[in-house]
This record gives sequence, structure tokens and C-alpha cells, in this order.
Amino acid sequence: MQPSFGILHDFRQPLPHRESMTRYYADCLEEVTVAEEVGFETIWMPEHHLAADGMLPSPLVMAAAVAARTQRIRIGTSILVLPLHHPLRIAEDAAVVDLISGGRLVLGIGQGYAAEEFAAFGVERRHRAHLLEEGIAVLRQAWSEAPDVQGNQVTPKPERPIPLFIGGVTKAGLERAARLGDGVIVYCATPADLLARRRLLDELKIDLPLVCTSILHVAPDADQAWAEAEPGIAYLEGQLAQYAGQEKQPKLNRDDYLVGTPAEVAGRLIALARELRFSQFAHWARLPGLAHTRASETLRLIAAEVIPPVLSALR
Repeated sequence: MQPSFGILHDFRQPLPHRESMTRYYADCLEEVTVAEEVGFETIWMPEHHLAADGMLPSPLVMAAAVAARTQRIRIGTSILVLPLHHPLRIAEDAAVVDLISGGRLVLGIGQGYAAEEFAAFGVERRHRAHLLEEGIAVLRQAWSEAPDVQGNQVTPKPERPIPLFIGGVTKAGLERAARLGDGVIVYCATPADLLARRRLLDELKIDLPLVCTSILHVAPDADQAWAEAEPGIAYLEGQLAQYAGQEKQPKLNRDDYLVGTPAEVAGRLIALARELRFSQFAHWARLPGLAHTRASETLRLIAAEVIPPVLSALR
């Protein structure tokens, strides 16, 4: 089965905000409609809280907005931090989004990692793995026809099983994803890190659909592509370093990232796809700081000049 391609969108506007979030959200949602128009299969949306730049805190709310503006594109969370929520509430909200969208939701969930988010919600971070497993059981039961142990019935129910994809990067996380999920979601910024996760999956003998979310950017000229992408990549890597408690991030090497002309990136992506064996590759549709017009133009360029040769080579 041939792989597909999606986008990752976090709806964040790096500081200082140059436009109102109302206008910014409208532009981002327009980018999603462009992605659908040119053939991307899925939009994936993360969840983070208390971020100064407005990184999306409410992925299921945004999923409903996307559902109302689109017809075909699948709508995924990558990832919703299940331990921060009552799973019954998520079961209800996800069912409503799935019904609104005509069965297009893919619920990507994970245990989370940001200490300040767990503290803000009053959840013990050390219990997050247990809360994730417990929450998954609640979700699956809530969408079944049987009442829960208290005799409660969640209504309305989705009209088909909502796929549960589990985020993981570590050995323990990937083992959990394989045991509890219908698929695995991995985020790594570079091909090298993605390949390390593929080797770990193979070592664990995990054979589930794999969604790789990463960074990809193209422009007609390679130097232009890097000049546009570098500030956003530095911002993303800096944010990840901050969440991990690291004071300093390493210097960026442009050869580490899928950035360049369409032909260059297509060639690297063909080789990568053969090794990764992903079911879907999704990239940041709008790197932090990238203008709306360039984000839309790049989506069209990737759809026209990167994806076709990749799919042709993989047939």
C-alpha cells in the first residue's frame, strides 16, 4: 500500500504577534483548505497549554472548525495529552467531532511531558503513563454499545470506530503504542532521528501503521528555502529544548533537514520512505514565522513537485 501525505499545523503565532489571533486563525484555516484542495490526506494538530505564542491548546475545538470548512481531509490530533483531561469528556467531544466531520477524525493521543502543564492542571506527572492507559480503556468502552460500570451510556456515539493512534518516541512509549493503539505517531525534526525510531520499531517487532511528523520545506531555490525555514526550525528546536530543560540548543545544520528545492527534497524523501516504511508523512504546513502566502504557495509546490515523484518511485 502506498504511503500518503499530510500536514501538521499548530496554529501558533511567534511573539511579537503581528496580527490579531482572529485574523491569524482565519489564515491558518485557509491553509488547511488549500491542503485539502491540493490533495493532502490528513491535518494533524497538537495540544500545548500556557504557551506565550498561542500554540494550540484546544485541538478538538479546532478539529470541529476544520470539519466545518472541509469535505475530505481527515482530521487528526498529534497529540492530545489524554492525562490532562477526563477521558469521558474526550470520548464525548471526539464523538461529536467525528459525527460532524462524517467520520474523518483520527484521535492521536499520548501521555505528554511538559511539567508546567501537568502542574497547571493539578495532575501528577509521574502518573501520566497509568492515566493514559486508563483513559484509553475509558475511550474504547465509551464508544461501545455497553454501559460503563456505573451504568452510564455516552451519547451520541460515533457511527464507526474512531482510530486511536498513540504518540511515542522512547522504547517504552512505542511498546505502549503497539499494545494499545491502532497506529503509531512519531515526531522527529530530522530524517536521522526518524530512522532511529524505525530501527527501534523493527527491534521491537512492531508492525502498525506509522505516521511520521517532521519538518519539510521547499522553494524554487535551495538558499531561499533554507533562509525561509531556518528561523522557524530554530524556533521549534528551541521550544523542544526548553520543554526538555536544556539551556542551549545545538547549532543547526541545513543538511540535517528536508529543506531545499522540490527535486532535492523529493530525492531525499524517496530514499527515506524506503527505509522508514511510513504509512503517512506529515510536515509543518506553516513553520513558525512563515508568512501565510508562502505557506500556501509551499503547500501547492510540495503537492505538485515533491509528492508525485515520490509516489511514482514507490510504486
